[in-house]
Amino acid sequence: MPKWWNNFPLWRTLYNGSNKMANISITKGTRKNGVSYTARVRQKQSGIITFSKSKTFNTKSAANKWAKETAHKVENNTKDEPYSYIDISLGELIQNYIKAKDGSDKPLGRTARYSLNQLCRYPIAKVIASRLNSNDIVDFCLERRKKTASQTISIDVSCLRKVLRVAKSMFHVAADDSAVINAYPALHDLKLIDKSNKRDRRVSADEYSALLREFQKMSYHHCNEIPYTDMFMMSLLTCCRIGELCELKWKDLNVEQRHILVRNRKSPSGSQNNNSILPLLGKSLSIILRQPKFEERIFPYNPRSVTAGFRRARKRLGIVDLRYHDLRREGASRLIEAGMSVEETSRITGHKDLNILWNVYVSITPEHIQRRFEKLRMLT
Repeated sequence: MPKWWNNFPLWRTLYNGSNKMANISITKGTRKNGVSYTARVRQKQSGIITFSKSKTFNTKSAANKWAKETAHKVENNTKDEPYSYIDISLGELIQNYIKAKDGSDKPLGRTARYSLNQLCRYPIAKVIASRLNSNDIVDFCLERRKKTASQTISIDVSCLRKVLRVAKSMFHVAADDSAVINAYPALHDLKLIDKSNKRDRRVSADEYSALLREFQKMSYHHCNEIPYTDMFMMSLLTCCRIGELCELKWKDLNVEQRHILVRNRKSPSGSQNNNSILPLLGKSLSIILRQPKFEERIFPYNPRSVTAGFRRARKRLGIVDLRYHDLRREGASRLIEAGMSVEETSRITGHKDLNILWNVYVSITPEHIQRRFEKLRMLT
């Protein structure tokens, strides 16, 4: 039985009945041929909507009659059979999905959680999930484009599609991902979504030396607690993201085998709990062993503080267009240049898709190709 079953009593309610009272609301509205009355019946259990259905009528009496009959069936489940798919807002569906993932063995990653919470802040969240159409998706992306890049919107749309795809099977909600699929042609035509720009920024030898000297100066400052030099070297040697590096734990370190368990590595699906064994190459083990044991984490620092210090050092040195995450590419590229295969390098970087590793994270310099050519020519 999945963990999210207990968090979402929907299925138990639908199939086993419930003594909880259903809530009835009648809303008066207008349409082209006159006044309309929309009846909605909802039932909650433990603060979670377990049933929601609405219907529009020409008269208030008809709306009342339908609402009372539906509420009676909901409260007593007289036929002892599952109800039809329910209607809830997209925002409620997203929040239910987040709670379900949190109660599962595959909780959401930081990026996916952020994207879904962003969706809930826009008018699209108020749209009934079963009535969501491609125009709603396009309108959301147009509004979102005012504040963020098309690459980020692509992530938002992808996360939304995942929620809609499991709406029926997980939450008995009358929705699917057809609205997103139908919106794709317009989103591409308007350039509202796009793939992430490929970066090939490498750290030059001069930049590498200058950064090491600058980090050494920073370590002498009386207010500094972060070992920038060690973390800079570890980022290159392990190819870890800064968030992963700051979460490494002493209990996961195996000194004899020279490896460490990296927990919750980022996944393309947005899930966490993707653990992998990381071989500690070069001086990485000695760097770890010289860290003081203040707490369970080896590098107990805020990732944002580390990257902020890196930006300050880079700015003082006049280094342009170098991000901390570029160190991951630099480390992977160095492994390839040292003679490692892509498969071997993926064990370090944690990539399951070798195409992503090769196309996105590896950038071989022309100088390296020239050196390899000269070496091969000498052997022939």
